[in-house]
Amino acid sequence: MELSEKLPGTSSIFNSENLPRRDLLAGIATALMVGITGQTDAADAKSQKDRSAGKKNTQGSRGSSDGKNAINGSPEQMTIVKPKHLVKGDTVGIVAPASPLENETEIEYTYKWLKRAGLKYKIGKHIFDSYSDFAGSDENRLADFNSMWADPEVKAVMPMRGGNGAARLLAGIDYELIAKNPKIIVGYSDITSLLIAIHQKTGLVTFHGPMMGGFFEGSYTYCNYLKAVMSNKPLGLITDKEEKELWNPLGPPTRYVIAKGKARGRLTGGCMTLIRQLMGTPYEIDTDGKILFLEDLDAEPHEIDRMLYQLSLAGKLQKAAGIVVGECTNCAPGGSGRNNFPLNVSLDRILEQRLSGLGIPVVYGLRFGHSKEKCTLPLGVMASLEATDGSVRFKIEESATL
Repeated sequence: MELSEKLPGTSSIFNSENLPRRDLLAGIATALMVGITGQTDAADAKSQKDRSAGKKNTQGSRGSSDGKNAINGSPEQMTIVKPKHLVKGDTVGIVAPASPLENETEIEYTYKWLKRAGLKYKIGKHIFDSYSDFAGSDENRLADFNSMWADPEVKAVMPMRGGNGAARLLAGIDYELIAKNPKIIVGYSDITSLLIAIHQKTGLVTFHGPMMGGFFEGSYTYCNYLKAVMSNKPLGLITDKEEKELWNPLGPPTRYVIAKGKARGRLTGGCMTLIRQLMGTPYEIDTDGKILFLEDLDAEPHEIDRMLYQLSLAGKLQKAAGIVVGECTNCAPGGSGRNNFPLNVSLDRILEQRLSGLGIPVVYGLRFGHSKEKCTLPLGVMASLEATDGSVRFKIEESATL
């Protein structure tokens, strides 16, 4: 579905004709330039220089942001803004910007685990709404989302789940409000669109990690989540979950090296399906000089190939300093259950074909995103990746919060 398509009961603010003219024209110009010229030699040289040296961005602070990043800020001019970490007694705002809850009573588990962490909560007025496969109309979901950023009592804005529909809100989000009131936001899957758009429009560090409906699914997930949002120290080395059953490991090896090398850069990334959805829009991902992390769910290898090829044609893979590919749950041939013809090309081979020749380190198998157990990764902070024959070292070097 196009972002501008209007459903019954939705506001006209979501039509492309009402997007800011400069954003609309910028998106059209970018698409035309990529289609006509591709990546220029100058851009290639600049990208290589950035990969070698690593980009240096100015670190902002909570409360000092004047919104100058919002809407008009370019990636090169972006000031990184960090939210304050949560402490016991803080209140989080629970919203549903995408799909509705499958079972409303399951939110009781969320309340229980938030209380265990010492946190209070508020819920959006429309969190239990349902319209089509959305948690209510665009207007109501947007109203809940913006109101949580405006509420001084709320210290973090936490989506309940992903699904579908978050990208429909992008044109109506109050980015200046967010820039002036930096708070923690955590999510993955469909929430990828919100994480990338908010980070690139405001400079705010956003978090790719478990949502309110599942941050308590396992000890590895829970401990990594609390470490990310309730501490102001760098996350440091990303370690693997210890497997209790060595005879039957789940998923691919966690640190399979597709291409060796060293890289350092700011983190960005998320679910490939949503990253592709943002291409050609004002919210298109910026990968220049960054460590890019990618993952997906229920996508056949040929679908992953299609998405990677599009990102390659747009220069997004070539401009990255390094790439970390997650587990990609249910992405084996036939794994999605939607396969109508036989395939004999594995996801591993697709990744080798598309990513091994980029001249940057590429690693496959780390657990984040749709993996049952997952780590939390902050968009916008400095990280390093080192891949050799014998080991992989992935480290979050910079604190994500104040």
